[in-house]
Amino acid sequence: MKWFEAAGLRFGQGLPKICVPLTESRLPALLEEAAFVRALPADLYEWRMDCFEEDVGFALSALKSALAPRPLLCTVRTQQEGGKSPLEGEAYEEFLLALLERGGFGLLDIELSKGRDRAKRLLEKAAEKGVAAVVSRHDFSGTPPEEEIAGTLMQMRELGPCLPKYAATPRRPEDVLALLGATLRASRETGPVITMAMGPLGKVSRVCGQAFGSCVTFGAGKSASAPGQLGAEDLRAILEDLSPEEPGKEEAL
Repeated sequence: MKWFEAAGLRFGQGLPKICVPLTESRLPALLEEAAFVRALPADLYEWRMDCFEEDVGFALSALKSALAPRPLLCTVRTQQEGGKSPLEGEAYEEFLLALLERGGFGLLDIELSKGRDRAKRLLEKAAEKGVAAVVSRHDFSGTPPEEEIAGTLMQMRELGPCLPKYAATPRRPEDVLALLGATLRASRETGPVITMAMGPLGKVSRVCGQAFGSCVTFGAGKSASAPGQLGAEDLRAILEDLSPEEPGKEEAL
């Protein structure tokens, strides 16, 4: 299996990386949340900026200091993708471009639903600024067929060096199997990806990434940012229990 190096981490090598989200809306509570999650077994953190209601510039600097040396993934999850941000189209792109100019974080989430050309431009700007990109797609309506999920993940990779991410909502056990099958296929063909089936039915998909090729799993800290997230401490214990004794050979992308 290939691995992808970004922000000082090797994604796809060893256990799936645990990413703990921060979702508080005000700076004092956000810094309290940061102090809380620092004690958890996290490899990186995700700041859900769409949940924040104050100036992001000052908060970004404060978070960087509070969470160092672990890297920070900045995410502006839009309403179209299940988040709180009303940004769309050009406004979304301009916000992320301004964020990249400010800097101070290691990874940036870019939503594929805002358009392939827009995602490619943002990905190129992120690379120019030394920021790794997570190109994401979230489906709260259901789970597409395995072939479609795998194809979308591979199309994300074609945009440039990035970590493709696909989250779907299963309605039946077969949907979870479709997601895992797509994860295995895409990761074998293009390198590590990030996938999860959301909700209670999909919890198994959050702990079996090492077997199927999903290199990041999101574990709740003070609160979950998506349905079905396990607590970070429980997640680490399960990942270690499920880890194969002899992992396969890994190479860089």
